[in-house]
Amino acid sequence: MTAPDGVRCEVAGGVLRVTLARPDKANALRSEDIAALLRALEDAAAGGAVRAVLLRGEGRNFCGGADLAAANAQGGDRPPLGAMIRNLSASAHRLVRTLWELPVPAVAAVQGRAAGLGLHLALACDFVVAADTAAFSEPFARRGFTADSGATFLLPRLIGVARAKQMLIRGTVVPAPRALEWGLIADVVPADDLAGAAEELAAELAAGPTLVHGLTKALISDHLGADLPRALDAEARTVELSLRGEDFREGIRAFLGRRDPAFTGR
Repeated sequence: MTAPDGVRCEVAGGVLRVTLARPDKANALRSEDIAALLRALEDAAAGGAVRAVLLRGEGRNFCGGADLAAANAQGGDRPPLGAMIRNLSASAHRLVRTLWELPVPAVAAVQGRAAGLGLHLALACDFVVAADTAAFSEPFARRGFTADSGATFLLPRLIGVARAKQMLIRGTVVPAPRALEWGLIADVVPADDLAGAAEELAAELAAGPTLVHGLTKALISDHLGADLPRALDAEARTVELSLRGEDFREGIRAFLGRRDPAFTGR
């Protein structure tokens, strides 16, 4: 996959590995980096060989957020009213939504800082595995503007309103052990074990029933705002669909044969 020098993408063993590769800038994302990430994720969503995604950062940090220095260096007149809304909708917001709605599971491997947009990309993944030295933060209020890219949606759902306000209004930095305690992330490992743990999880997910993973993700997302009757109806429709897949037949054969299933993602 072609990408700017700030993003590297490769597919092997059913896993799309996306590496943020600007370590000297804390892997902060420029507009071209966001565009490259979008292309890679949208290709993965379209089907084919990708059955899981692993998102990681090169160097000391996962991602320091959007590259405000690069954006401000462009200069020019103040943009017209509504320009920011259109720009966010087509770039950072589209990226977070694409990752959130991805029909295959995604893992974020986080070391160092995950801030702003970088934090939201991690949280839009299904699993966040963090080094024990990692830290999570929302720098928006300290810079004088409100949060974007899903912050006010993701944080209250994961850690509750009171803790979300701590991060978004007070700018509280949350170290990895506390983030695990709060439910912000899925797992914390020693820093030296991060790469291996994230790879192992991504490989496990890529070997699973891909259709079932995608349907389950969609149900969980839909039910965040649904009542129980609507959720039960959706589950019934989804079970009907998943029962028609080859992975279901393989799962039953494996159960009856007392062996591990060999899922193909179909």
